[in-house]
Amino acid sequence: MRKILIVLAALSLGACQASQEEADHSHDPASGADHTHDAPSMAPADTLAKFVVPATEVSPEYVQLATGLAIIPEIRDAVESVGVLTHEGIFGPLLFADRSRAFFIELKPGMYLEEHPHPTESLVFTVSGRWVLCSEGKRQVMEEGSLFHFGDNIPTGWEAPFEEGALLLVVKTKEDGADYEPYVQGLRDMAADLDQQRADGVEFYFNDLEPDHEAIQFARGVNPDFDEVLAIQY
Repeated sequence: MRKILIVLAALSLGACQASQEEADHSHDPASGADHTHDAPSMAPADTLAKFVVPATEVSPEYVQLATGLAIIPEIRDAVESVGVLTHEGIFGPLLFADRSRAFFIELKPGMYLEEHPHPTESLVFTVSGRWVLCSEGKRQVMEEGSLFHFGDNIPTGWEAPFEEGALLLVVKTKEDGADYEPYVQGLRDMAADLDQQRADGVEFYFNDLEPDHEAIQFARGVNPDFDEVLAIQY
């Protein structure tokens, strides 16, 4: 009888340990453990062979690794292949997903953009360089690794008072029907519109501003070599 009790106790302990291991294997307990690793593999006929989608005039090269999975190994390389120069920076598309899109903005040294509202929210990551974020008259130096979010219709502006400029990664919700070609055409239209705005007197660079402008005062406080940036002509 004692041996039977010992065996039953051992089996019970083993079952408890197995149950605990299964519970511990869940990576997302708050969402109901949708994330599982023991789902059956797709049949070979259902898989997509890895291939490279070459760059075009309106889109960067990317790797289609699997069904629904696209990769840009280094977005700095994508910046070199596609982009539209405007007075607000160089803009270019990265990836268009099902419900979101990613694009880049490269700020050139000396650029200035007065804060203004944007209709839809964004997440913005600083890939490299330094720049200044401005909202409601308050300023923050953003450096490599900085991430920020702004909501719908929140006014933001940016300033590039440092010699190296900055590269930004932006993620937004994708509008219905959005794709590379209409997006890039929209950028070209924007560039032409900004050219006209500058001709009409809108300020897009530090050297367009009055010497006592708040942006210039802040720039001198964060960059002792700001005069070199101020001398850049566009």
